[in-house]
Amino acid sequence: MGRQGFGALVSDEQWTRFLRAGVTRRFAPGERIVRQGERGDAVYMLAEGTVKVSMVRTDGTEALLALRGPGEALGELSALSGLARTATVTASGGPCLTRVLSGPQFRLLVKTMALEGALWEHVVLRQSESDSLRAEMAALPAGQRLAALLLRLAALLGADIAPGDPGSGGHGTVLRFGLTQQELGDSIGLSRTSVAAEFARLRSMGVISTGRQYIAVRDVRRLRRVAVGEE
Repeated sequence: MGRQGFGALVSDEQWTRFLRAGVTRRFAPGERIVRQGERGDAVYMLAEGTVKVSMVRTDGTEALLALRGPGEALGELSALSGLARTATVTASGGPCLTRVLSGPQFRLLVKTMALEGALWEHVVLRQSESDSLRAEMAALPAGQRLAALLLRLAALLGADIAPGDPGSGGHGTVLRFGLTQQELGDSIGLSRTSVAAEFARLRSMGVISTGRQYIAVRDVRRLRRVAVGEE
């Protein structure tokens, strides 16, 4: 799996310079890396692992915004703006390895390597991703929303199924993360009951198999057809 986010927009040499400049910090599964509302300008360069990004709504409920993988710069917006953290970032599905830079360090490296354009492209892409998700939630029925989410997660975080993997026995993609059906539903505006019903339908179609902290996508092509409303 290649680098994601900001890391996908820079060269290997540039990414290595960010990692070498930072201090190693490891996070256990479920440990918070960044907390919504806190002040701070540290930037966490995600070298290994998966994180979930969430925020607390005005009614006090927590909503999953995204899952992110290696290559992400976590907390970069606060480092640029000086404002409080806008979301909470938590290690998910396993331990995470980060390299931590102070805000001034991060900004200096961006300037030294002339990466201002790449950084703002990263910010714009994240906003576009958010806008697309809102449009999807407003327009698509439950089954299509869940299928589209699984396709996004498979593209970002999926690994090829190998002999001995959970749900092995064929080709496909396996997703391993510590998310509940409620969290998956919250991220696309569905109830846990709706997610459970759609999972049952996809299992009965032979599209996915599920287990403790994993989803195996058995038939990616058919999942794509579900996502566009052809099944």
